[in-house]
Amino acid sequence: MLKKFLIILSLSSCLLSCKNKDESKPVTDVEVATTFIRDILDNKFKEAETYLLIDETNKQYFDRFQQQFHTQDKAILAKYKNADIIVNDISYITDSICIFNYSNSYSKEIKTKLKVVRVDKKWQIDLKYTFSENQ
Repeated sequence: MLKKFLIILSLSSCLLSCKNKDESKPVTDVEVATTFIRDILDNKFKEAETYLLIDETNKQYFDRFQQQFHTQDKAILAKYKNADIIVNDISYITDSICIFNYSNSYSKEIKTKLKVVRVDKKWQIDLKYTFSENQ
């Protein structure tokens, strides 16, 4: 009887933990931007790429940035991983375009702007704005 109870309890907790992971996916423009940035700072590029607006130019920017990031010294990468995200400003161009201006606590002086766009009811990162002269 006790074994059956423990098995049911274990299965229930597994199912609930799986459900919670789905619920914690970012949905809003700000959530997507901060999750993308956090994944980059944590060197989780595969996870970050899931928020990228997929087109050839964005893919090239993302791949080039990833290569440059991985050339950094391990001590610097550790500082990025421990850095906090600092939101400097959030501007709304339209109801489906947001400019997310941020820094991180390791390199506060560097301010970066991310364009977050809503396509098919899903917020995504458009790196073309970040790497263009629109800053």
